[in-house]
Amino acid sequence: MEAAEAVNMEDQDVGFTDLNLSQHGKTEIGNDKIPHSPPVINSIAQDSFGRTVEDCELDKSNIIIIGPTGSGKTLLVKTLAKLIDVPIVIADATCLTQAGYVGEDVESVLFKLYLESGQDLERCQKGIVYIDESDKIRKSGGNVSISRDVSGEGVQHALLKIVEGNIINVPKEPGRKNPRGDFLQIDTSNILFICGGAFAGLERIINRRMDAASIGFGAQMKKELEDHKIQGKYFDNAIPKDLVEYGMIPEFVGRFPVIVSTKGLDVDNLVDILTVPRNSLVKQYKYLFAMNNVDFHVTKCGLDEIAKTAFLRGTGARGLRSITENVLMETMFVVPSIPDVHTVYLDAAAVRGERKPVMLKDPDMTVEKYEALVKQGKSVGDAVVPVDINIDHLDISEADDAEVA
Repeated sequence: MEAAEAVNMEDQDVGFTDLNLSQHGKTEIGNDKIPHSPPVINSIAQDSFGRTVEDCELDKSNIIIIGPTGSGKTLLVKTLAKLIDVPIVIADATCLTQAGYVGEDVESVLFKLYLESGQDLERCQKGIVYIDESDKIRKSGGNVSISRDVSGEGVQHALLKIVEGNIINVPKEPGRKNPRGDFLQIDTSNILFICGGAFAGLERIINRRMDAASIGFGAQMKKELEDHKIQGKYFDNAIPKDLVEYGMIPEFVGRFPVIVSTKGLDVDNLVDILTVPRNSLVKQYKYLFAMNNVDFHVTKCGLDEIAKTAFLRGTGARGLRSITENVLMETMFVVPSIPDVHTVYLDAAAVRGERKPVMLKDPDMTVEKYEALVKQGKSVGDAVVPVDINIDHLDISEADDAEVA
């Protein structure tokens, strides 16, 4: 009987609205439109949903993110906070000091999270704290010194209780602690702590552990640790012991059970970063040139050359802006002073520094026409001129001399 009803439902193409189903699979009683009972939907509103297990409290899993500079660690955390709609605060570990010394106390991170959550204590206790540059708070060295390491190992000790999950007294007013001042009691049990850093040199520690020196046919060959792919494979195999050898204390590493890594960006990734995002660099420069009613065109070979230069410098996505700024610095100053320029053209030769970017002045000279003339080896005349800030200065001085005469 049930099988026959199911066949009839398929023939009639019955939808969820016809079955009178709500979001959680409940049905309303007394609907005359549907004489048969609706199918049973696996719903979280039902007591029998899922397996019956013993109730327990779920603990958080703090995370350490390791990866080369400019590989998207901070952007990853920002995007995560936007997706799940929780307050997030990004703190710099280099500004933190041990309690009682000049600098920011570790409790100031929780106070910033409280302000970021709109001073909503309940929302603050479900936020995310991202401690950037956490590799800079490693122990200064194995030598025992008379002075205390207040900005390194001392910060790790101060973070232990906060990271683990306790009720922390946070002063309401930033600055020096006042024993008679007001305090906020923030429970950090459900606050996710994420530490990120480049951890430069960690791949060598992992290499010594995994590829022990040996001789014979089974000996491990020497790896090129500067290669991003090989470096990423070593970071994927990082264990707490490697971080302890790097300079983090065992108690601190033990409170971060999840160790993940980000890969270094290759040339194709850098080209995508230049063009694809909503606020990409190419779109920003197009917007800047559009303020002067000028188009900006960069060729595919120009994008590849910018990405290759940033890849060789090893600065990741952050190196893209420095390269484009150096290439287009003079152009940004020259274009507003020349009224008949309608397009700025950038190719690989201009990125390499072999010549300056060019400006298309003739209204009939389009980008396609200019590329066709260059490919055929024909002269473009005065319709296309290279960017040169010195020529503009000479023209202005000559005009001033003519006015004085």
